Amino acid sequence: MGKLLGKGGFGSVYAATRNEDGKEVAIKFTKKDHFIQPMNIPGVKGKVHAEVALMKLVSESPQCSNIIELLEWFEMPDHIALVLERPSPCVDIHEFAKSQGGCLTEDQTRDIMRQVIRAVQHCCDRRVLHRDIKSQNLLINTDTLEVKLIDFGCGELLLDVPYRKFAGTPAFSPPEWVISNTYMGIPATIWGLGILLFNLVCGDYPFESESDIEDGHLEFSPYVSRDFVDLVLWCLELEPDLRPSIEDIINHEWFTERV
Repeated sequence: MGKLLGKGGFGSVYAATRNEDGKEVAIKFTKKDHFIQPMNIPGVKGKVHAEVALMKLVSESPQCSNIIELLEWFEMPDHIALVLERPSPCVDIHEFAKSQGGCLTEDQTRDIMRQVIRAVQHCCDRRVLHRDIKSQNLLINTDTLEVKLIDFGCGELLLDVPYRKFAGTPAFSPPEWVISNTYMGIPATIWGLGILLFNLVCGDYPFESESDIEDGHLEFSPYVSRDFVDLVLWCLELEPDLRPSIEDIINHEWFTERV
């Protein structure tokens, strides 16, 4: 066990070295939450902790290099220990943006978002809904600029019916949740990607209150490109059915043309 890497309501994450082969890993200790039901997943006998189940689904081969890999896990009386790969050197993208003056260029954001979208597509392919994709849950290797999605603690299986419980960061909650307390997994994820896009380039969140969401008025930085504005507004359509698909996003002009 090494130094503490992070601590929050979820538990604590420590740097560690695996005795077997000297591999640098991270160990996440998360409290057992009796309100979160264990899950059944293929290939595992009995029900397992929800975060473990989701991470096992996304970590199965073929893996996605833009999602942190679950290496092992252990169950203890009050906690679950998840042994995860540990990229080095790395910081979360929130800290990375702070080091760049609080926001990133469109070119930097484009490279990051391509990787985030690959991670999202992989999650959808494995029927996993992350529900908390934000800059603090994205690690970036400061040498290679490779991005990895972390922390599936708010996640759920991807369903084809509406969700009636919100999990994640309030600033990313979609308008359908604000209005009717229901949402579909993929349209809500697309809304969250629009919030993330705006946050990385403009350095703030687009909405300060629920009334701001209903007004639908956004204040963009004056230097952003027209294609960027178009993509963000598409992702932040108030009507979920009018938002782009994951494929629509990656094929948008903002991704296919350099600024």
